[in-house]
Amino acid sequence: MKLIILLWGLGWKMSRKSKSNPVVQDHIGDKELVFQLQTFNGAISRQFFVANRRITSRRGMHADPILVISFESAKLGAEVLTSETKQLAFMEALQAQKAKVEGDLTLFSWYVELGSLLNN
Repeated sequence: MKLIILLWGLGWKMSRKSKSNPVVQDHIGDKELVFQLQTFNGAISRQFFVANRRITSRRGMHADPILVISFESAKLGAEVLTSETKQLAFMEALQAQKAKVEGDLTLFSWYVELGSLLNN
């Protein structure tokens, strides 16, 4: 349940910041894409839509996201997303094969930078 709430909150924050923060809007630029965060089995997933310098989201899986970030379990996903050292926690999960990134890997660095901009 914690991961579901975290992903919903992330979607809300991305939507809010993409409407009001010019730095976030510049980072989004002209991108039009769908990315998704989920558990390995897909039991928990949230899709994020990037278009027109805005980000919106909804629950569930998208048929063809360009980037998918997956966690072995909801517990691990919640731990990584709430870690004070998110990048380190994610890298450790990747090395242990408890997290994976699929799709356009260049967008992963874009997503990481977006995450850091959300806290400004």
